[in-house]
Amino acid sequence: MRLSKRLEICLKYVDGFHNLADIGTDHAKVPIEAVLRGYVMKAQAIDNKHGPYVIAYSNVKKAELLDRIQVKRADGLSDISNDTDVAIISGMGGLTIQKILQDSDLKQLKRIVIQANDNEEAIRKSLQNINFKIVDELVFADKEKLYGVIVVEPGNERLSTLECAFGPINLRQQPYYFTKKIKKELDYITTVIDNLTDATKHPDLLQRQQDLKEALMWKETT
Repeated sequence: MRLSKRLEICLKYVDGFHNLADIGTDHAKVPIEAVLRGYVMKAQAIDNKHGPYVIAYSNVKKAELLDRIQVKRADGLSDISNDTDVAIISGMGGLTIQKILQDSDLKQLKRIVIQANDNEEAIRKSLQNINFKIVDELVFADKEKLYGVIVVEPGNERLSTLECAFGPINLRQQPYYFTKKIKKELDYITTVIDNLTDATKHPDLLQRQQDLKEALMWKETT
């Protein structure tokens, strides 16, 4: 089963765990591949919509993996098995993911792989409240679109405002696609500001411009 680059990257972070919960599984491609490749012993394909649930069940049945992959219609992490030790939450908005994390009992999970479509800042801000810390981050391109992955494990860390906005590992390492993304947004905001009659009337834009500049300079100043 062919996976997109986005899903392949999420999948690589579950290698070596026992029972995967794939939240918002859609076609169940990720849990099927995770089991077939031997990354995990078993998995759960979870979606809260009827259509994706039916398709996921059909795909798992075709793969002859119903004995190792449970297909569930449920919200978020509300119905995961007691022995679940790793979860993937991907393809959703950042605020939706933040709510899933805040509303769930996460004590049994040893790792959560998060791929949000937007608002990663909200997710990072909530990590301290749920006692998880960032262990890896990645910005990558898939079909000319940029995505980000945040990998978290149990622990505590206090993030600065800038670290919440852009990610502590991204800031330290300044990887290629991260800096490309920041520069693109900075160019756009600078153009908008330059065309304003009075930029001082738009403090949010000026603050974002400053934050973006500081993000690019982080490696040199910390």
